[in-house]
Amino acid sequence: MKSRNFVLAVAGLGLALGGLVPAVASAETSGDVSVQEVHRKSAKCRTPEGQKINISWGDGNVSTTVYYNNHCNQARAIELEFVKESGERFNKCFVAPARTQGHKKIDYGMPNKVSILDGGRC
Repeated sequence: MKSRNFVLAVAGLGLALGGLVPAVASAETSGDVSVQEVHRKSAKCRTPEGQKINISWGDGNVSTTVYYNNHCNQARAIELEFVKESGERFNKCFVAPARTQGHKKIDYGMPNKVSILDGGRC
């Protein structure tokens, strides 16, 4: 009797998930949802040896959110360079504290360049 209940549960789960697939596919192909490219970068820590800080960000039109996971014993600065339509360049910088993970939203979209700086200051 237990194996019959297991089979029914698995079949029910399959039907439930099967119902979700068409909705996901139609959302991706419709003009309502845009798929943004995700970029990743990492840099080695001074200490502990073999560890890194990892960051990722997407190509937002209005803002850029940078996600970080700093495994280093030191704070690391993350600098983003943006280019205005006029060609003027400007930078935004923030610090990822040592041994933390988090994110920072910056109110400008599509950075031209993203750098992880050695110093923990901007």
